[in-house]
Amino acid sequence: MKILYFISVHGHGRGGHFHSLNHISKKIGEEHDVKIISFGPGRSDIIESNPHFLRHIDFNGLNIFKLRKIIKQETRKFRPDIYHCFDEGSYNIVRLIVSSTKNIQVLNKCGGPNPTYFPHVKNLILFSLENQEWFKNQNKYKNTNIHLIPNRVKPLKLSPDFNPIEKNPGDFIFMRICRIGHTYKKSIQDSINLISKLLEYNIKNVKLYLIGVVQDTDVFEEFNNHAFSKSGHLTILTESKYTNEASRMLYLADAVIGTGRGLMEAASLGKPLLAINKNGEIPVLLNELNFDDAFRTNFSERNVFPGFKDNDNIKSISQIVNDKVSYNENRSFVIQSFERYFTLEKAKDAYSTVYNISKTGKRKLIADFPYILKSILTFCRSSSKMTK
Repeated sequence: MKILYFISVHGHGRGGHFHSLNHISKKIGEEHDVKIISFGPGRSDIIESNPHFLRHIDFNGLNIFKLRKIIKQETRKFRPDIYHCFDEGSYNIVRLIVSSTKNIQVLNKCGGPNPTYFPHVKNLILFSLENQEWFKNQNKYKNTNIHLIPNRVKPLKLSPDFNPIEKNPGDFIFMRICRIGHTYKKSIQDSINLISKLLEYNIKNVKLYLIGVVQDTDVFEEFNNHAFSKSGHLTILTESKYTNEASRMLYLADAVIGTGRGLMEAASLGKPLLAINKNGEIPVLLNELNFDDAFRTNFSERNVFPGFKDNDNIKSISQIVNDKVSYNENRSFVIQSFERYFTLEKAKDAYSTVYNISKTGKRKLIADFPYILKSILTFCRSSSKMTK
C-alpha cells in the first residue's frame, strides 16, 4: 500500500503532531510505501529528517496554483492509495486539490480540546477519548469512520554515557520538562505546590527539577526567585545542553510530572507519573483508580478527576517516596499502561486496519468553505509574520 502524508508548517515545526507523524510514518513505513510532503511558510527539521520525507512546498496561502501543480506532479509519480493529512490545515488545502470522491483521504486530529467547528471528513483518527466522544455525538459525523488510536510514542532509551548532573542517592526527584512560559505556568506552579505539601508532611528529601527553554523571562524570574530555588528544593535548568533532547535528563527522575507525549514517553521508562489536575493545585499520581480520567483528556492540563481527594493523593505520593514496595507497584502499573496504550508497536497494525477499511466520500467543499477559507487566511498570516 502507498501512503502519502501531508502536514502544514506555520512556524518552527516542532510541535507534538510533528513528532507523532515522524514516529508513526517510520513505523508504518516498515510494511508500506510511505512518503511525506510538508507545506507552508515554515519548515520542520523533524519532518525533513524523516527517511520518508519527499519534499517541502513553500505555501503562503495565495500561491495555491503553484501548490496544486507540485502536488499533482508528485501524486502522478507516486500514485498513492491513501492521502493522509496530519492536521486540519493541510486537510482543508489538500481536499481542494485531491478529489475525495475518487481518492481515500484520512485525517488525524492530534489531540487538543474538542473543536467548536470542524470540517466534514470521511475517515478520522483521534488520539483522545475526549475527542472520540465528541465526534460520535455530532450528527454531522454519523457516517464518518471514527477511530481512536492513542499509540504514538517509541520507548525512550537513556544513555549511560550522558550524566551531566550527579544524583544524590538520598534524594527523591520529581521532574517537569516543559517550556517555561505562561502556557505551562500552572503545571509548574502545581509542581512547586507538591514539593511544599510534601515538606509540610515532613518529607524532606524531595526535590523538583524544572527543565525547559525560557519563553517568558518574567515567568522564569518568578520561579527562579522562589524560596525553593535558594533552599535547593527547586533546580531550574535552561541551558541547551539540558533542554536539547531533554528526555535524556530523565535518568535523574524518580517520578515525572507531565502532559501529553512527554508523559507517555516517560511511561516507557517505568517512572511513576503525575498528571495535572485542572481543578486542583497539585499534580495527581496516576494509578488504577484515576488513569482513565487523565486518559480521556489525553493527559493534558484539561484533566478532571471526579473522585479526587487531596489527602488520598498526597498519601499515595508519600508512599512511593518512602516505600520501595509501593514505588515498584506503581512502576509495574506504568509499564503495563505504556504497553497497552502508548507504544508504537501497536500503532502499525491499528493504522493498517484503518487504511484497509477507509472509504471515499462526497466533496463537501461548499459546505466547508468557512473552514477552508480560515485555513487559507492562517497560512497568509503565518507567512506575513515570518517575512517581517
